[in-house]
Amino acid sequence: MNKIDDLKPIESKDGSFTLYSEEFSEHYHSVKDGALSESLYKHVIPALSINNKSKLIIFDSNFGLGFNTLTTIYSLFNSDRKVEIYSTEIDKELISKLKNFPYPKIFNELKDIIEKISNGENYDNGKFKVNLYIGDTREFLEKLENIKFDIVYQDAFSPNKSPRLWSVEYFALIKKSMSCDGILTTYSTSTPVRLALHENGFKIYSYKHEKVREGTIASIREIPSLIEMNMEQKRSVSSKGESIKD
Repeated sequence: MNKIDDLKPIESKDGSFTLYSEEFSEHYHSVKDGALSESLYKHVIPALSINNKSKLIIFDSNFGLGFNTLTTIYSLFNSDRKVEIYSTEIDKELISKLKNFPYPKIFNELKDIIEKISNGENYDNGKFKVNLYIGDTREFLEKLENIKFDIVYQDAFSPNKSPRLWSVEYFALIKKSMSCDGILTTYSTSTPVRLALHENGFKIYSYKHEKVREGTIASIREIPSLIEMNMEQKRSVSSKGESIKD
């Protein structure tokens, strides 16, 4: 685990701050894209526009600093849509320090959520619910019952650092936990990651936004507004044509 005393906020491209994990030797967010921009343009905007249900159940894998969860709530703050978010985080000490993290000013209205989560409490105001599980993501998914996710933010540390959260077996757990029209967003464009999703029956799409680099959207059903990738063709021509497996 990180030693909290060693965690120093690092400014990213868009002016928002992130942290560096000594354990995984990676930043929690892309410094090049910007912490807030990455959450907004690779996860939240595409997810909320593709899946426009009035009530959403979301899985935010690996809570970290909570940007995906907080950006989702910020984006829906003045709408009639409701959202229930489930998230996992193995670093309890990190969570306890979030109340002191220099979040973007747009999160000022969400300070009560940050405070509760930092204190180890779940949040529920009737419209927004945040349920944080402290522990292993795969263990959480294996025990999950009677919940189906409409949206999954796949935002673990990179496949090189945390392969068991990007494998065929992991995505089998994810798919089992999703609704029939569920979608998954991720920053990763890795062919082995896309193949791991593809081998679980997901349709794979490249997603691009002018403010960030390319990301990936995976869906159980076809997304008419996007062009599906031919992953078998990709497998045949790629030097990395093997999926990640446990």
